[in-house]
Amino acid sequence: MAQPDRDEQVRGFWTAGIGVFVLWNSFTLCGALLGNSLGDPSRYGLDGAAVAGFLGLLWPRLRRRDGRAIAALCAVVTLLVTPVLAAGLPIIVAAVVAFGVAVLQQRRGTRRDEDDDLSDLPHHPPEHVQHPHREDS
Repeated sequence: MAQPDRDEQVRGFWTAGIGVFVLWNSFTLCGALLGNSLGDPSRYGLDGAAVAGFLGLLWPRLRRRDGRAIAALCAVVTLLVTPVLAAGLPIIVAAVVAFGVAVLQQRRGTRRDEDDDLSDLPHHPPEHVQHPHREDS
């Protein structure tokens, strides 16, 4: 977890979890009740919204060299299997390939490259380092 303080970790977990639960279900209900009133979604160009959302989730992973290599491999695999598989299956095949590469990396212990930019990762100092914001320090 990004917070070094255990109480903050727990509070963040429950705040995010409850927020996602309430908002997800609320907007699912809104979509079920009001969805037909919008008409044809292709009229608004919303088919690109899913791709943009996926790219937004993927983008931080592309900072590392191994993330870029896995993304490129999955893109090639997707392009190769698209002509021979039913719609929707190429992305599943790409996900299985990405999972397989991650498992192989884990087994080989090559999860990170030496030239990775780790500056965006949260910093967790060792426990013996005093934390000025903690009362018990």
